[in-house]
Amino acid sequence: MEILLGTTNRQKAAYFQQLIGRDDIRMLTLQDVGVDKIPDEDGATPMENAMRKAAWYGRFAGRVISEDSGLYFLDLPLDDPRQPGLFIRRAADGHEMTDEEMIEHYSRLVASLGGKCTACYLDGYGVCRDGQVYGYMEDPEQQRRAYSFLMLSKPHHDRHPGWPLDSLSADHDGRYWMDLSREGRMPEMELRAAAKERLLAFLREKLGI
Repeated sequence: MEILLGTTNRQKAAYFQQLIGRDDIRMLTLQDVGVDKIPDEDGATPMENAMRKAAWYGRFAGRVISEDSGLYFLDLPLDDPRQPGLFIRRAADGHEMTDEEMIEHYSRLVASLGGKCTACYLDGYGVCRDGQVYGYMEDPEQQRRAYSFLMLSKPHHDRHPGWPLDSLSADHDGRYWMDLSREGRMPEMELRAAAKERLLAFLREKLGI
């Protein structure tokens, strides 16, 4: 079975391949199926955007997973214009930033907030199966409790291709994610494990796998 992941990021494809954990399922990226157009992402939440992408890419595959994320600084009001929100990669002039441009941009932004701030990603997911679209998003407050972290203004020297902001991210003790194992980045292990299982249950049900 093949499932199209609505991204060109092969690291994300590898992540979902590991999450689903099935050798008989192959995750495809947009490059694999020759899709170079993306839908408008003008939803109000990560889940709305993920569902719009899933519906769009559902024209090219029978089973599709799409994801969208918003980055929020918890020290700022949600309506503060400095909030990245749903447009994490979008620069002020509208172009999509490269990994290094993102590191530079957010380094300056965090520096303007005092050199560190508490942040959280809010994730939403969309699945399209045979033309039917479904959405999933954890409760935002649960995501904040389980997934908040520090963002620092000084970048780590290492890079994680596809996830550039890992070079600015740290645990609540100020230890860079790049210096920690993935497990070490996740102090709220029970909350995160439960969230992962809920996502996996959603994907299995809606994809019919």
